[in-house]
Amino acid sequence: MRALGKLLSHLLGLAWFAFVVGLPLLGVWLASSLVALAGGPRWLALLGGVLLFPVLPVWWEARAGAARKKQLERSKRLTPARPPRLSWLDRVVLRTLSLNLLFLAALLFTFPKVAFTALATRGDWFLGEADTPAARDTRQVLATVASGLEWLHEWANPNPYKTAADAPIADAVTPTSTEAPTGDAWQRWRSPQDEARGWPDAGAGSEPAPPDAGTEEDFVFIVHPDERKPPPPPDRQPEESTWQVGATTWPQPEDVHPAVTGMTAADERSIEAVARYLRSHTGDAFDRVKALHDWVVTRLTYDQASLTGARKPQDAETVFQTRTGVCEGYARLLVELGRFTGDRIVFVTGEVREQDGRPAPIGHAWNAVQLQGAWYLLDATWDDPLVNGKSDTYRSDYLFIPPKLAALDHFPDDERFQLLERPLSRVDFLRQPPGRPGLAREGLALLEPQAGVVDVRDLLAVTLENPRQVNVMLTLSPDGGGVETQCGVSAEPKVRLECPLAAPGRYAARLYTNKERYGTYGSVASFQVVAR
Repeated sequence: MRALGKLLSHLLGLAWFAFVVGLPLLGVWLASSLVALAGGPRWLALLGGVLLFPVLPVWWEARAGAARKKQLERSKRLTPARPPRLSWLDRVVLRTLSLNLLFLAALLFTFPKVAFTALATRGDWFLGEADTPAARDTRQVLATVASGLEWLHEWANPNPYKTAADAPIADAVTPTSTEAPTGDAWQRWRSPQDEARGWPDAGAGSEPAPPDAGTEEDFVFIVHPDERKPPPPPDRQPEESTWQVGATTWPQPEDVHPAVTGMTAADERSIEAVARYLRSHTGDAFDRVKALHDWVVTRLTYDQASLTGARKPQDAETVFQTRTGVCEGYARLLVELGRFTGDRIVFVTGEVREQDGRPAPIGHAWNAVQLQGAWYLLDATWDDPLVNGKSDTYRSDYLFIPPKLAALDHFPDDERFQLLERPLSRVDFLRQPPGRPGLAREGLALLEPQAGVVDVRDLLAVTLENPRQVNVMLTLSPDGGGVETQCGVSAEPKVRLECPLAAPGRYAARLYTNKERYGTYGSVASFQVVAR
């Protein structure tokens, strides 16, 4: 028993020591990560850490000691009546813990929505771009510790589209087999972070508006000096990069299904009428779901008014009648259409990352569909880009999208709907490199940078694997708006583009592609740059 008592005493002592040391470190880590996330000076957070220990606790104890001494002098005693129960070191330790507990509580209360995001995405700021085994191990430890605050993230960021009426799927949701095209960069490329992201080697405020393909940020036009297009580079590989996703392919054809274009007003008098018409005018289940997707994308207009004002009802019938909705309305209408066509389409909620890799300020909703026993993903909202408030541009990036591509910017509340053999944690989701489906459609793989926020000194370097030799352009502009600078264009099999940074601050870096050297370039990825 005596030995057991000693063991427990030692364990309690170690736990107390870990608490005393770990609490101030946690405070400094959280503060510095928040500063790094905001692009502020790191010395400010480090200075705060030095103040919390040892400056303020020692100053506090010195002040208390001076007050005790004055009290003794007033009572004309040379020594206190009773010796203090705590030593000087004990009192400094307790004062340190008190200050750091107050500091942490203040940080978490002030920044509850971004505290977890800061630790997950910028908690490794002091490692820089180091990619040694020790740095990777350290990042993994930091990610594990950051996961301990995931409850705070979920509490502070409730998804307004997730309701008690949406019953969880009771039966099995199995991962979807996925295969990148032969020779595609995604087929060969494996980054050091793949294991953490859970990617297998083969196979498997207000709501953010969907990506807007009509803004200046999405397209750049380059004119040849003599207005003549040069010939394409020799030995270019096939232009299409087609993935095998279960029993279908991605990307789907970039044109609206003919059954949808041929419909009349009489065919669209009710949800049931639309569903029955499309069922009778389509072929197999995949063809039918594409038609359902295309009808929602082309008939609905994203409800911009609900972004700034009160959100209107998003039930399927209201959305159908008004032909407007937010992501919840798009997804619920697809569920109802599938009910009448006999296709199992389910409502999925979760969070998404913005185009530049930052987490969206509020949750999102999309769909999964079960066809021939396998599950597939689709997001009609993000396939409905907005141009001047009207939906007039069609695309199918998120129709039957490969799960490993969907995981770049969609994180479902039910991890089963990642449809991956090894689902990502929320930390891994937020820390992964930025990317959009356009990268994979062009057969590109981003090798550098490996994070959504990049710290640089005076030069930004971006490296991509480009086996299809498409033209890749890098631009840089001050974060929040400003003149966009073109940093270069390359169609090499391994692209390396560099951008000098003239002054410290935050910047937005964007990657554009085009199969021809001159003409309109479309945006495929963006990320944040912090110049020190």
